[in-house]
Amino acid sequence: MGLNTKLIGAGTVSKIYAQGTTAYKTYPIDYPLEWVASEVRIQQEIVEHTNLCIPKIKLLKNSKEIEMDYIQGCTLADRMRKEKYKFALEDLIDVQLSIYDYSNLELDQAHEIFEKRIKESELEEEYKLIGLSALAKIEKKTALCHFDIHFLNIMYDHSEYYIIDWVNAMLGNPVMDIARTYVILKQYAQRMANKYLKLISKKGGYELEEIKMAIPLMAILRMLETDAESYHENLKALFYRSIVSNT
Repeated sequence: MGLNTKLIGAGTVSKIYAQGTTAYKTYPIDYPLEWVASEVRIQQEIVEHTNLCIPKIKLLKNSKEIEMDYIQGCTLADRMRKEKYKFALEDLIDVQLSIYDYSNLELDQAHEIFEKRIKESELEEEYKLIGLSALAKIEKKTALCHFDIHFLNIMYDHSEYYIIDWVNAMLGNPVMDIARTYVILKQYAQRMANKYLKLISKKGGYELEEIKMAIPLMAILRMLETDAESYHENLKALFYRSIVSNT
């Protein structure tokens, strides 16, 4: 990166800077290069084999950065909050459902990754059993899934929506991807979570009970992403409620 760069975003690990029409995603000096390369490989696979609106990216090995198109616009979250846009939830659902039109890309299979992630985790055995039991009940499929769809990962450039942050993308059953979004909404936009579940079930033609079966799995996996005990308690309540409602 050169002069006249500005910070436009920051995640748990990375930061994103803009310079002209280009953006750069940067990582800490000790962040493994192979992880950055994996993120680029995933997104390039999706760019090349779908018609989804996704920023084109490339790996800058020497600086361990990802160079990408800079989307001039705002997140769907900002459109909802700042512009009082009333159809943000409906738009999120439309964008999310469009992802499932694609399948059999050269990506990891979510069933295998999730099983390994739970088994190798330091979770209590009770929670591991809940997660693995939920996973075993979900039909294995090969649809493209984002696994982190929410209002901050959809960008609006004043004419169309772009989907960003594909690092978690895998092949899987869409009900798992939907359950993941539901779990995230329960944390950050609780009042919209149940409405989201009903709308996407109806619009996408997914059985509500199938999605609910995936909620314990995605809540367990979400526990692995944060050390916050208070949030863990909310997740435990979420998957215990889901278990009771499905018995």
